[in-house]
Amino acid sequence: MNFVYLRCQGEWDDMVIILKKKDAISESLTYPNIRIEIFAKGKNGYTPTYNYYKNGKLYINIYKKL
Repeated sequence: MNFVYLRCQGEWDDMVIILKKKDAISESLTYPNIRIEIFAKGKNGYTPTYNYYKNGKLYINIYKKL
């Protein structure tokens, strides 16, 4: 897996890890006001890309691209 996705609704115990892009987009449509953060595989685990899905749309940080 090159990417994992994280849905966080506030507290640590409310976090959900999503393994498939399709499921992450679906989850963002189910919870349209919550960001689904994208993490990329790196040398020491997964690191944030600062890109996310919200309401089914991909938001890309202009400083770091996927």
